[in-house]
Parts: sequence; structure tokens; C-alpha cells
Amino acid sequence: MLDTLFSPNKSLILLVEESVFYGEAREMSLTVVMLAGGRGERLWPLTSTRPKPLLPLPGGETLLTRLIRQTRRLAKNYVIVIPEGSAGDKIRDSLRGADLQVKFVKQDKPLGTGHAAQKAMSELPPSSNEVLLVYGDLFVADETIRTLASLEPPAIVGVKSSEPWNYGVLEVDEKGCLHRIIEKPSNAKPGSLINAGIYLLEVQALEEALKKIGVGPRGEIEFTDAVQELAKKTCVKVVEAEGAWVDVGRPWDLFIVYRIVFNESVGNKSVIKGEVSPLASIKGPVYIGPNAVIREYTVIEGPAWIEGEVGPLSRIRPWSFILEGARVGAHTEIKNSILLRGAKAPHFNYVGDSIIGEEVNLGAGTITANLRFDHAIIKIKLKGKLVDTGLKKLGSIMGDYAQTGINVSLLPGTRVGAFSWVYPGLTIGGDIPDCVLAKPGSEGVVLVDISDRVKCNVLSRNKNV
Repeated sequence: MLDTLFSPNKSLILLVEESVFYGEAREMSLTVVMLAGGRGERLWPLTSTRPKPLLPLPGGETLLTRLIRQTRRLAKNYVIVIPEGSAGDKIRDSLRGADLQVKFVKQDKPLGTGHAAQKAMSELPPSSNEVLLVYGDLFVADETIRTLASLEPPAIVGVKSSEPWNYGVLEVDEKGCLHRIIEKPSNAKPGSLINAGIYLLEVQALEEALKKIGVGPRGEIEFTDAVQELAKKTCVKVVEAEGAWVDVGRPWDLFIVYRIVFNESVGNKSVIKGEVSPLASIKGPVYIGPNAVIREYTVIEGPAWIEGEVGPLSRIRPWSFILEGARVGAHTEIKNSILLRGAKAPHFNYVGDSIIGEEVNLGAGTITANLRFDHAIIKIKLKGKLVDTGLKKLGSIMGDYAQTGINVSLLPGTRVGAFSWVYPGLTIGGDIPDCVLAKPGSEGVVLVDISDRVKCNVLSRNKNV
């Protein structure tokens, strides 16, 4: 029996065979708690128009709905913590019509994961004895949820990381019990076990632990402090994650996530459902969705995922994802890039190692450069700090509804804000904010606010967020 929660664009193929995946439903009074109130500042400009749990995945799912699909065989009840304002409204609307018993709880102040958990616990159904608490911006393999569900609480998931200094490192004793969580230790070694943000806990014990914690050094109430309180009294079993785990906190993390989705659902075979011209050339594994159109003299080199329209005379290179309603036109080349729903690269474009937001329109001749002239690692500023991406090739990250004029060149690592315009013929580097026109001036590029000309429906401009 195949089961799907809901299919936003009717092209969802990430289905789960119930009998294979979960077997018998776990018979216990369990509530799934999802913390989905994060701002996603480091994911700008993709989070200018959506909260980060709603980042889209190939096939129509989001990070949040994937987690719901993975956990819905374990429990009937959900409590989802959402931010106030339009960001929270978007999460609520995304689940409208789903076959789901869910209670939404607004986190009125962004005081951390511990504060979000406190809000959630106050809204649990009376019958709840245990909670499966998950951070709502995670991408995890099905095996991880299945393994945790087979355990008795309290338990926490850990994962080996190549960058443990960016996370909470788990110290585990000889019995496999949690000793403590060390937040972002500078001396952590690659391969250390880090906190994966997935917990199976008893309600009563967790409520008592949450009462004992307060604001920490970072000015927030940390949920991990409550977990460490539990670890002082009992064995909190640490389970190493099986399969993929990605903390989606930076735009380029989506490249990893999209590849995993492809391998999960397509693998080394091809799935062709749409219209393909006999004059097109397709090599390697591909997914071509039911609404896809591949026109004459198009060359597709898989792995590639296409839900939209490609061609004629287009080239799609490996690890490109063209989502529903997106269009790639004549003499355009796409390489290792993601075109979100409705994005358009209609003619004479090169898009390399880039993420192009929903309904973006690239003017003729727009080029995304993806390699620095000196071949150095590309750096991007996140939350005011210059961050090494670890990538020698990274093109542009463009927010939803942005557009470029003809013959625009975007330098490696350039980010263009949602609803923004780039004037024809410009060469742009760095960041272009949301809702501006970048145009030439006497001393370089001038940024002009266009919010009076364009309906800039940006979350960061909503005073209620």
C-alpha cells in the first residue's frame, strides 16, 4: 500500500510503502513535536519569502512535510511551533487540507529552542506520555526515524560530522548514555558525534527538566540544557543516525539535499513520464515528470530532474533540477543548479552551481559565473561574518521573483534578494538586498528601493515577524 500525505503540485513521487517502512504502527501515546519557528537568516534570500521549514524539495515536498510523512505512522497528534506573523501563517497554510491532527503553537518571542519546547509542552494532548521532538529544518533519512522509533525513551540521535565545531558535540559514556553536550567546541575533531536535533522523551520527565532551565550565555533558552538535566538522572541513550542527515542552514546545503532525494527516488534508473521529443538526447539517469516537456535538439546529461519545460536547443548537465513550471529555453545551459517553481532561463543563459528562486526571470544573455578568476574557495557573508563555503564552484543564489536585464553577469557567490531587479549590462558581485533596483551610477552600482513599484511580499519587511 502506497501512502502519501499530500501532493502540492501533483508530481510527488516520494511515496512510502507502509508495510516496508514502518511495519506495525508503534502503539503508544506519542505526540510528535516539531520546532518550526526559526528565522533562517543564513538562508537568505531563499527565506525572504518562506520560513526555512518550507524550503522546497524535488517532487513537491518541503523539509517540514517530509518530516511529517516520515513520522506520521508513529503518532496521530502533532504539535508544531511556528513563528508569529506571515511566516507562521505560511506554515499553517502549507498543511491545510492534510490528513493530520495538528495543534499550532505560536512562539511569540524568538527565545530559543528551549522556549519553543516549553510552549509546545503546554499544548500536548492529555493522553500524551511520550514526545518525539524534531527540529523542523532538518533533512533526515527514513532509517533514522525508524531506528529511533524502535527504542524506549529517553533517547537522542547523534550523527558524525566533518564540521563538529559548528554544532553541539555529544560526549557519550561507555554504556552509550549521554554524558553532556558541548556547544560548538573549537577543539572538536572531524568525525565527532554531534546532536542531530531528534529526541524521544517521556513527557513528565521533560516537563520537569524544562522548569529547571533558564536563559543561557547566548541569550536564549536552550533545549539541550533540558536534555542535559535529564542525563543527570537517567541514561539518555545516544543512537547514531543511519543514512543521510543534513542541517539545512546555508543555501548550498540544498545541493546536497537534492542529490539525496534523487538517489532515494530515482537512483541509477530513469523515470520518464512527460513529453520527450524524439530529437532530444538523454543520457544517464533522469526523472522527467508527468508535466515536463523536452523539446527538439535538447541534450540532457543525467543525473537530472525535470518537472518543467526544456528546449529547444538546451543543454542540461548533471545534477540539475528544473522544478514544476520552470522553463529553460533555447541556447541555455544549466549545470549543477536548482531552478525552483516557475523560474525562467529562457534564452542564451548559463546557470552554473546556482539556485534560482521561484518565478525568477533571467534576461537574455544573463550569466552566473561559478569559478573565481584565481580559483580560490568562495566565501559568503552570513549573519555579518565571512564564511568559507568550502566550494571552489558556486554561482548565484537568487530570491523569489527577482529578475535580471539582458547581458547581466553575476560573479561567483552573488546573492540577489527577492523581488529585486538588476539593470541590463551590469556585472554584479556581493549581495543585492530584497526589493531594490541595482542600476549603474557615477561611482558604481546604485541601489534604489522599488517597494513602491513592486509588491514586495517579503517576510523580513513584515513588522509582525
